[in-house]
Amino acid sequence: MAKMAAETAAPAASAPPRALARGSWRPLLVLLVGLAILAAAGYASLMFGAVRLSPGEVWSGLTSTDDAFARNVVWQIRYPRLLDAMIVGAGLAVAGALLQGVTRNPLADPTILGVTAACGLASASLIVYDPQSPQWAIAAACVVGGLVGAGVLYVIAWRGAVSPLRLTLAGVALSAFFGAAIVGLLASSRTFLQTSLGFLAGGLYGSEWRDLWAALPWFVGALAAALLLAGRLNILALGDDVAAGLGLLTDRTRLMVLAVVGILTAAAVSIAGLVSFVGLVCPHIARYTVGSDNRLVIPFSALYGAILVVLADLGARLIIQPAEVPMGIITAAIGAPFLLYLVRFR
Repeated sequence: MAKMAAETAAPAASAPPRALARGSWRPLLVLLVGLAILAAAGYASLMFGAVRLSPGEVWSGLTSTDDAFARNVVWQIRYPRLLDAMIVGAGLAVAGALLQGVTRNPLADPTILGVTAACGLASASLIVYDPQSPQWAIAAACVVGGLVGAGVLYVIAWRGAVSPLRLTLAGVALSAFFGAAIVGLLASSRTFLQTSLGFLAGGLYGSEWRDLWAALPWFVGALAAALLLAGRLNILALGDDVAAGLGLLTDRTRLMVLAVVGILTAAAVSIAGLVSFVGLVCPHIARYTVGSDNRLVIPFSALYGAILVVLADLGARLIIQPAEVPMGIITAAIGAPFLLYLVRFR
């Protein structure tokens, strides 16, 4: 029976993905448009803030040392913040794409399934214990929290085998539990209470080069692993029985995917706190524009996530200038209606 299933599924697994069947030009065109939007949003992010710089001042700050003020604003404040925003968006979006693929649930997201909260709980615990913790230690704590959260999620969902439905339900429960633990921890700490709002809502206020360097190795390694797992996710999308018939170890694949999700989410949380809904929205946009092949969905989700968070961070700085609102409020304002749309119409 397994042999028959494998023979039946083999043509489907080897058939050209829907994205490629449309023509190889489409992903390339979408990529060029997306990169242009990201470049424009990034340049605008370097221009606007508490102090507005002209396009010429931004260029001068990037390329020369003649204007010391522009150079300092661009290189020490806004450029690292821009790169941090891109990492946060790309990491959360790819994590969402992986979760939606491994659970076969269009509503899956690192925040909804509790991975974000697990990373946040580890980060908050370390900072409350030692407010002077270096950024690399915070990033490492987030990774540990993400891996532990993913492991707990896997163990709870496993009953002889891992069911996508049990994985989703367990994630929702863990999200509520870890979220309550974070609020309780912050409420009991005087040292962390002043910054708790920005952490809980998510934001990039005060992000620096050290945040980037601490999170970048985790992000790059996990992103590479996600790209390597894309083919397995395509097979897993055929169903567990068919995937097992094709020789895929389904439970092991889910465990590896959850581990990668934990690391990607940790890199984002260590920089920006609990940013929500990026991992829900961007994979759907990727599938709409380039099809359902995960070999394309994952990199395009990263691109769209970077665009979304850069624009959200820019909006957070412009709404109530010269102050700013937490960036996560804007992503939630975009993602919550999108979630309701998915529940109602998809």
